[in-house]
Amino acid sequence: MTNEKPSPRAAIEPSQQVSGPAIGLLVTGIIGAIFSVVALISISIGTGIGTLVDYDFAEEYVNLYEGAAGMGSAFVGILVAAFIIYAALKMKDLTQYGIAMAASILAMIPCISPCCLIGLPIGIWCLVVLTKPEVKAAFH
Repeated sequence: MTNEKPSPRAAIEPSQQVSGPAIGLLVTGIIGAIFSVVALISISIGTGIGTLVDYDFAEEYVNLYEGAAGMGSAFVGILVAAFIIYAALKMKDLTQYGIAMAASILAMIPCISPCCLIGLPIGIWCLVVLTKPEVKAAFH
């Protein structure tokens, strides 16, 4: 019989390993939803990006995100944020591994993900944890 000590990594339960990344993904989704709702409201009442940007250098960009295109973009942002929130909750419960992986990848994509500055490190953290064999095996 050998006197091998279990590694510290093996001692941590998968539910504890996914807890931090899942909360980070949840926060990313909530912040993204808030930003998208604010964008949708501001475009609806006419105080969108056009009131914040000098038209001389960005008129085409401003026109693109005003009106229907801007509202559509904000609505897509709300849907993406809702998906990320849903996936974060499923990740925390160790259910629906594929959805947790998809949301982790989606959170890292700039211009699609809410809060890409937050989403990139959180998404990487989620992927690192989700790809651990003991975590993957714990999903049901």
